[in-house]
Amino acid sequence: GGDDAGACGACLCVFDIDRTLTGKQGDTRWCPNNEVTKYWDKAYGGGKATLSALSKEGIKTTFCNECLLGITSAGDGSGQRSPWNQYILEEVMRGEVHDAFVAGHPETQAWSEGMDVRSPYVVHQGDRKKQYAVELIRQWYGQPGRGVCIKPENVYFFGDRTENMMPFVETGINSREISCGSRDRSLYGGSGMVGYCGARPEEIVRVQGNFLCEV
Repeated sequence: GGDDAGACGACLCVFDIDRTLTGKQGDTRWCPNNEVTKYWDKAYGGGKATLSALSKEGIKTTFCNECLLGITSAGDGSGQRSPWNQYILEEVMRGEVHDAFVAGHPETQAWSEGMDVRSPYVVHQGDRKKQYAVELIRQWYGQPGRGVCIKPENVYFFGDRTENMMPFVETGINSREISCGSRDRSLYGGSGMVGYCGARPEEIVRVQGNFLCEV
């Protein structure tokens, strides 16, 4: 379309961390498109932080290259000051539009806690309540000094945890469950509540609505 950001044409992609931007630590046998890093990732028992196929290929290879970026996670990576969290901000949260925004707004590169949203990267926001933090990220981008107008229907949340998708309906924000081909059967009594290999680039699609994996 002919809209520019000033006409409220901007978009926003928000990602979960664990088993979305990452896969099961150290496992490139079941997840051959993932990549093990040197960083410690304390999630789900801990191990060497392992990039999902999405993080390895780059968010820039998806439509989110044209959007601003954010994170909403129930965990906190390995802690806000950890080398792993620094890597996430500097290397994973990258795309053409987002990089340009960060260059002009260095205050972007910080973590926020729960509902106290002072940046687009939110940790410790509980499951089934992530939609509230994503809405606050949308508002944060629109605040004076940043002034990026983003409509709720142009916000896309991607996460692996099944229970977090449908609560987004009430906010008018799009949500999509990812890691559909690989679920962790060792957690939550084999229910497959969380992903295993994490997000794949082809799962990051610009489709409006709220979607679970097709079982």
